[in-house]
Amino acid sequence: MIDLGRYREAKPRRLRLLLWRALNATLFPLLPAGGRNLLLRAFGAAVGRSLIYRSVRVYAPWNLRVGNLSCVGPGVELYCKAPIALGDNTVISQGAYLCTASHDVASPVMAPTAAPIVIGNGCWVAARAAILPGVTLGDGAVVGLGAVVARPVSAFVIVVGNPARVVRQRVIGKE
Repeated sequence: MIDLGRYREAKPRRLRLLLWRALNATLFPLLPAGGRNLLLRAFGAAVGRSLIYRSVRVYAPWNLRVGNLSCVGPGVELYCKAPIALGDNTVISQGAYLCTASHDVASPVMAPTAAPIVIGNGCWVAARAAILPGVTLGDGAVVGLGAVVARPVSAFVIVVGNPARVVRQRVIGKE
């Protein structure tokens, strides 16, 4: 029997989290790109020379790592209750959702669970895709529009659909 009356969730850094949420909703969208990166760093994120759009929502920046020359597009949500690491030269397109937390459906109180997300170098997560807890994308992987990724994805493959499935290898040609 499910009894959510006994549900408890630890809230470490509660005041820091509340301050961050207020700033993420108000000041963050007003800052230029460099200012947004500085604000994220002030809250513990490790952000390289990358572009984080104004409308990005970050749950806990102290759990966020973004490499160099990466882009986190408009409307992306990074629900990083556990760490999220984005490699270099990686693109997270508009409206994508990276979620590191869930609930144990076998628990009578639906206890919270969390697992990190690791996105390799040179990856592309297309618009409105969802990356679930514990997923790793190998270098060069591509996640198609609206795909739901619940399992690790090998390097240089393209996945689409719900649940995500491999459709082909990614071959990068010469310019």
